[in-house]
Amino acid sequence: MANLKVGNETEDTFYENLSLSLAKVLNNIPRITNVTLEKRLPCEKAQVSAWESRHNVYLPDDMKRFYLSTDGFNFYWSYQYSPNDIRRVGHIHFPHLIQITLVRDNIDTILSVSPNTTLTVPPIIRQSNYIDLSSGYLDHLNLNSRSKIFELSTIANLAKVCLVYETPESSIPKIFLLETNSLRWQFLAESFTEYLRMSIAHLGLPYWELCFSSCGLPAWTEQLFLLLAPHLLEKNDSRRLRNIVCINENPPYNVLDPAVFRTKLRCSRQTQKMRLNN
Repeated sequence: MANLKVGNETEDTFYENLSLSLAKVLNNIPRITNVTLEKRLPCEKAQVSAWESRHNVYLPDDMKRFYLSTDGFNFYWSYQYSPNDIRRVGHIHFPHLIQITLVRDNIDTILSVSPNTTLTVPPIIRQSNYIDLSSGYLDHLNLNSRSKIFELSTIANLAKVCLVYETPESSIPKIFLLETNSLRWQFLAESFTEYLRMSIAHLGLPYWELCFSSCGLPAWTEQLFLLLAPHLLEKNDSRRLRNIVCINENPPYNVLDPAVFRTKLRCSRQTQKMRLNN
Protein backbone atom coordinates (compact mmCIF):
# COMPACT_ATOMS: atom_id res chain seq x y z
CA MET A 1 0.00 0.00 0.00
CA ALA A 2 1.61 3.23 -1.14
CA ASN A 3 -0.16 5.76 1.07
CA LEU A 4 0.98 4.78 4.55
CA LYS A 5 2.69 6.71 7.29
CA VAL A 6 6.37 7.13 6.44
CA GLY A 7 9.26 9.35 7.50
CA ASN A 8 8.23 12.83 8.51
CA GLU A 9 4.73 12.59 7.07
CA THR A 10 2.30 14.28 9.45
CA GLU A 11 -0.61 12.40 10.94
CA ASP A 12 -3.16 14.58 9.12
CA THR A 13 -1.41 14.05 5.80
CA PHE A 14 -1.22 10.32 6.41
CA TYR A 15 -4.97 9.98 7.00
CA GLU A 16 -5.78 12.27 4.09
CA ASN A 17 -3.68 10.09 1.79
CA LEU A 18 -5.06 6.89 3.27
CA SER A 19 -8.67 8.01 2.71
CA LEU A 20 -7.85 9.51 -0.70
CA SER A 21 -9.18 12.89 0.56
CA LEU A 22 -12.67 11.42 0.99
CA ALA A 23 -13.53 13.96 3.71
CA LYS A 24 -13.03 16.84 1.27
CA VAL A 25 -15.23 15.13 -1.30
CA LEU A 26 -18.04 14.51 1.18
CA ASN A 27 -17.90 18.02 2.61
CA ASN A 28 -18.72 19.34 -0.87
CA ILE A 29 -21.88 17.23 -1.20
CA PRO A 30 -25.09 18.99 -0.06
CA ARG A 31 -26.77 17.64 3.11
CA ILE A 32 -23.75 15.57 4.16
CA THR A 33 -22.50 16.71 7.55
CA ASN A 34 -20.51 15.61 10.63
CA VAL A 35 -17.74 13.98 8.57
CA THR A 36 -15.51 12.35 11.19
CA LEU A 37 -12.32 10.28 11.10
CA GLU A 38 -11.05 8.65 14.27
CA LYS A 39 -7.27 8.58 14.55
CA ARG A 40 -5.67 5.48 16.04
CA LEU A 41 -2.25 4.48 17.23
CA PRO A 42 -0.33 1.96 15.11
CA CYS A 43 0.13 -1.67 16.08
CA GLU A 44 3.50 -2.74 17.39
CA LYS A 45 5.43 -5.29 15.36
CA ALA A 46 5.14 -7.69 18.29
CA GLN A 47 1.33 -7.46 18.10
CA VAL A 48 1.35 -8.31 14.40
CA SER A 49 3.72 -11.23 14.97
CA ALA A 50 1.57 -12.50 17.85
CA TRP A 51 -1.56 -12.40 15.66
CA GLU A 52 0.21 -14.31 12.88
CA SER A 53 1.52 -16.92 15.33
CA ARG A 54 -1.87 -17.37 16.93
CA HIS A 55 -3.59 -18.04 13.62
CA ASN A 56 -0.68 -19.72 11.83
CA VAL A 57 -0.87 -17.43 8.78
CA TYR A 58 1.03 -14.39 7.52
CA LEU A 59 -0.77 -11.13 6.94
CA PRO A 60 -0.41 -9.93 3.33
CA ASP A 61 2.21 -7.22 3.01
CA ASP A 62 -0.21 -4.33 2.34
CA MET A 63 -2.43 -5.28 5.27
CA LYS A 64 0.57 -5.65 7.58
CA ARG A 65 1.84 -2.18 6.67
CA PHE A 66 -1.66 -0.78 7.20
CA TYR A 67 -1.84 -2.10 10.76
CA LEU A 68 1.71 -1.01 11.50
CA SER A 69 0.52 2.49 10.62
CA THR A 70 -2.93 2.54 12.24
CA ASP A 71 -4.70 -0.10 14.31
CA GLY A 72 -7.91 -0.09 12.28
CA PHE A 73 -9.90 2.65 10.61
CA ASN A 74 -13.18 4.32 11.55
CA PHE A 75 -14.70 6.97 9.29
CA TYR A 76 -18.34 8.08 9.38
CA TRP A 77 -20.69 10.85 8.26
CA SER A 78 -24.31 11.94 8.62
CA TYR A 79 -27.06 12.94 6.20
CA GLN A 80 -29.50 15.79 6.78
CA TYR A 81 -32.96 14.54 5.81
CA SER A 82 -34.59 17.75 7.05
CA PRO A 83 -33.43 20.84 9.01
CA ASN A 84 -34.04 19.07 12.33
CA ASP A 85 -33.38 15.49 11.26
CA ILE A 86 -29.73 14.49 10.87
CA ARG A 87 -28.89 10.76 10.85
CA ARG A 88 -25.54 8.96 10.77
CA VAL A 89 -25.54 6.70 7.73
CA GLY A 90 -22.10 6.57 6.10
CA HIS A 91 -19.47 4.35 7.67
CA ILE A 92 -16.11 2.83 6.72
CA HIS A 93 -14.82 0.57 9.46
CA PHE A 94 -11.81 -1.71 9.73
CA PRO A 95 -11.52 -3.40 13.13
CA HIS A 96 -8.57 -3.43 15.50
CA LEU A 97 -6.19 -6.22 14.55
CA ILE A 98 -7.02 -8.21 17.67
CA GLN A 99 -10.70 -8.15 16.64
CA ILE A 100 -10.03 -9.95 13.35
CA THR A 101 -10.93 -13.52 14.21
CA LEU A 102 -11.86 -16.74 12.46
CA VAL A 103 -15.52 -16.99 11.46
CA ARG A 104 -17.50 -18.48 14.31
CA ASP A 105 -19.52 -20.75 12.05
CA ASN A 106 -18.30 -24.29 11.61
CA ILE A 107 -16.15 -24.33 8.48
CA ASP A 108 -17.29 -27.87 7.67
CA THR A 109 -20.88 -26.60 7.53
CA ILE A 110 -19.90 -23.73 5.25
CA LEU A 111 -18.05 -26.08 2.95
CA SER A 112 -20.76 -28.74 2.81
CA VAL A 113 -23.84 -26.51 2.43
CA SER A 114 -22.72 -23.78 0.01
CA PRO A 115 -25.00 -24.11 -3.05
CA ASN A 116 -22.73 -22.44 -5.61
CA THR A 117 -19.94 -24.97 -5.17
CA THR A 118 -19.19 -28.27 -6.84
CA LEU A 119 -17.95 -31.33 -5.02
CA THR A 120 -14.33 -32.25 -5.63
CA VAL A 121 -11.89 -34.74 -4.17
CA PRO A 122 -11.41 -35.20 -1.25
CA PRO A 123 -15.09 -34.76 -0.20
CA ILE A 124 -14.44 -31.93 2.28
CA ILE A 125 -13.03 -29.67 -0.46
CA ARG A 126 -15.43 -27.27 -2.15
CA GLN A 127 -14.81 -25.19 -5.25
CA SER A 128 -16.54 -21.88 -6.05
CA ASN A 129 -16.19 -20.04 -9.37
CA TYR A 130 -15.68 -16.28 -9.71
CA ILE A 131 -14.30 -13.81 -12.24
CA ASP A 132 -10.72 -12.61 -11.70
CA LEU A 133 -11.02 -8.92 -12.62
CA SER A 134 -7.28 -8.50 -13.19
CA SER A 135 -7.23 -11.14 -15.92
CA GLY A 136 -10.90 -11.38 -16.88
CA TYR A 137 -10.74 -15.17 -16.60
CA LEU A 138 -12.87 -17.54 -14.56
CA ASP A 139 -11.11 -18.47 -11.34
CA HIS A 140 -11.88 -20.86 -8.49
CA LEU A 141 -12.11 -20.61 -4.72
CA ASN A 142 -10.95 -23.93 -3.32
CA LEU A 143 -11.80 -24.35 0.34
CA ASN A 144 -10.89 -27.28 2.53
CA SER A 145 -10.49 -28.14 6.19
CA ARG A 146 -7.13 -26.30 6.29
CA SER A 147 -8.56 -23.07 4.88
CA LYS A 148 -8.58 -19.99 7.12
CA ILE A 149 -11.56 -17.61 6.92
CA PHE A 150 -11.35 -14.38 8.93
CA GLU A 151 -14.27 -12.04 9.53
CA LEU A 152 -13.64 -8.36 8.79
CA SER A 153 -17.22 -7.14 9.24
CA THR A 154 -20.87 -8.21 9.38
CA ILE A 155 -23.55 -6.61 7.23
CA ALA A 156 -27.03 -6.50 8.78
CA ASN A 157 -26.99 -10.24 9.55
CA LEU A 158 -27.14 -10.83 5.79
CA ALA A 159 -23.46 -11.29 4.98
CA LYS A 160 -19.93 -11.31 6.31
CA VAL A 161 -16.91 -9.68 4.67
CA CYS A 162 -14.17 -12.30 4.91
CA LEU A 163 -10.43 -12.49 4.39
CA VAL A 164 -9.98 -15.94 2.86
CA TYR A 165 -6.80 -18.05 2.91
CA GLU A 166 -7.36 -21.14 0.77
CA THR A 167 -4.42 -22.68 2.63
CA PRO A 168 -2.41 -21.37 5.62
CA GLU A 169 0.61 -21.11 3.33
CA SER A 170 -1.15 -18.67 1.01
CA SER A 171 0.56 -15.27 0.90
CA ILE A 172 -2.17 -13.45 -1.03
CA PRO A 173 -5.57 -13.99 0.62
CA LYS A 174 -8.59 -12.50 -1.15
CA ILE A 175 -11.65 -10.66 0.13
CA PHE A 176 -15.01 -12.42 -0.28
CA LEU A 177 -18.58 -11.80 0.79
CA LEU A 178 -20.22 -14.77 2.54
CA GLU A 179 -24.02 -14.61 2.38
CA THR A 180 -25.09 -15.98 5.74
CA ASN A 181 -28.49 -17.38 4.77
CA SER A 182 -27.45 -19.28 1.65
CA LEU A 183 -23.74 -19.66 2.51
CA ARG A 184 -23.02 -18.42 -1.01
CA TRP A 185 -19.62 -16.86 -1.74
CA GLN A 186 -19.31 -13.63 -3.74
CA PHE A 187 -15.93 -12.26 -4.79
CA LEU A 188 -15.16 -8.70 -3.63
CA ALA A 189 -11.48 -7.82 -4.00
CA GLU A 190 -8.09 -9.26 -4.94
CA SER A 191 -6.37 -7.63 -1.97
CA PHE A 192 -6.84 -5.68 1.23
CA THR A 193 -5.78 -2.49 -0.56
CA GLU A 194 -8.38 -2.98 -3.28
CA TYR A 195 -11.11 -3.55 -0.71
CA LEU A 196 -10.12 -0.37 1.18
CA ARG A 197 -10.26 1.63 -2.03
CA MET A 198 -13.62 0.12 -2.94
CA SER A 199 -14.95 1.25 0.46
CA ILE A 200 -13.75 4.77 -0.27
CA ALA A 201 -15.07 4.75 -3.85
CA HIS A 202 -18.50 3.80 -2.47
CA LEU A 203 -18.27 6.76 -0.02
CA GLY A 204 -18.90 4.44 2.91
CA LEU A 205 -22.57 4.23 1.90
CA PRO A 206 -24.41 1.71 4.09
CA TYR A 207 -24.26 -1.92 2.99
CA TRP A 208 -22.42 -1.07 -0.24
CA GLU A 209 -20.96 -4.58 -0.31
CA LEU A 210 -24.45 -5.93 -0.98
CA CYS A 211 -24.20 -4.39 -4.47
CA PHE A 212 -22.09 -7.47 -5.22
CA SER A 213 -24.41 -9.98 -3.55
CA SER A 214 -27.25 -12.09 -4.89
CA CYS A 215 -29.69 -10.47 -2.44
CA GLY A 216 -28.97 -6.86 -3.40
CA LEU A 217 -29.42 -3.58 -1.54
CA PRO A 218 -32.23 -2.69 0.89
CA ALA A 219 -34.61 -0.15 -0.68
CA TRP A 220 -33.70 2.73 1.67
CA THR A 221 -30.00 2.22 0.94
CA GLU A 222 -30.59 2.29 -2.80
CA GLN A 223 -32.38 5.62 -2.36
CA LEU A 224 -29.20 7.04 -0.79
CA PHE A 225 -27.14 5.67 -3.67
CA LEU A 226 -29.48 7.34 -6.16
CA LEU A 227 -29.25 10.64 -4.28
CA LEU A 228 -25.50 10.74 -3.67
CA ALA A 229 -23.77 8.41 -6.13
CA PRO A 230 -26.12 7.10 -8.85
CA HIS A 231 -23.15 6.11 -11.03
CA LEU A 232 -22.39 3.32 -8.54
CA LEU A 233 -25.62 1.57 -9.50
CA GLU A 234 -24.86 1.37 -13.21
CA LYS A 235 -25.56 -2.07 -14.63
CA ASN A 236 -22.32 -2.38 -16.58
CA ASP A 237 -20.60 -4.23 -13.72
CA SER A 238 -21.11 -7.95 -14.26
CA ARG A 239 -20.60 -8.63 -10.52
CA ARG A 240 -23.40 -6.32 -9.40
CA LEU A 241 -26.77 -8.07 -8.97
CA ARG A 242 -29.37 -5.56 -7.83
CA ASN A 243 -32.33 -7.54 -6.55
CA ILE A 244 -33.95 -5.31 -3.95
CA VAL A 245 -34.56 -7.01 -0.60
CA CYS A 246 -36.29 -6.08 2.62
CA ILE A 247 -34.48 -6.63 5.90
CA ASN A 248 -35.56 -6.40 9.50
CA GLU A 249 -33.92 -3.12 10.26
CA ASN A 250 -35.21 0.36 10.89
CA PRO A 251 -33.87 2.72 8.21
CA PRO A 252 -32.33 6.01 9.39
CA TYR A 253 -35.44 8.00 8.52
CA ASN A 254 -39.07 8.04 9.64
CA VAL A 255 -41.38 5.52 7.99
CA LEU A 256 -44.49 7.19 6.59
CA ASP A 257 -47.78 5.47 7.38
CA PRO A 258 -49.95 5.34 4.21
CA ALA A 259 -53.02 5.78 6.42
CA VAL A 260 -52.21 9.47 6.79
CA PHE A 261 -53.39 10.01 3.24
CA ARG A 262 -57.17 10.34 3.28
CA THR A 263 -58.84 9.34 0.07
CA LYS A 264 -62.32 10.11 -1.21
CA LEU A 265 -64.25 9.17 -4.28
CA ARG A 266 -63.92 11.53 -7.19
CA CYS A 267 -66.88 12.29 -9.39
CA SER A 268 -67.37 14.16 -12.62
CA ARG A 269 -68.80 17.68 -12.88
CA GLN A 270 -71.93 16.26 -14.50
CA THR A 271 -72.52 14.01 -11.49
CA GLN A 272 -72.01 16.97 -9.16
CA LYS A 273 -74.66 19.04 -11.10
CA MET A 274 -77.12 16.15 -10.89
CA ARG A 275 -76.66 16.00 -7.12
CA LEU A 276 -77.23 19.77 -6.80
CA ASN A 277 -80.42 19.60 -8.94
CA ASN A 278 -81.79 16.82 -6.76
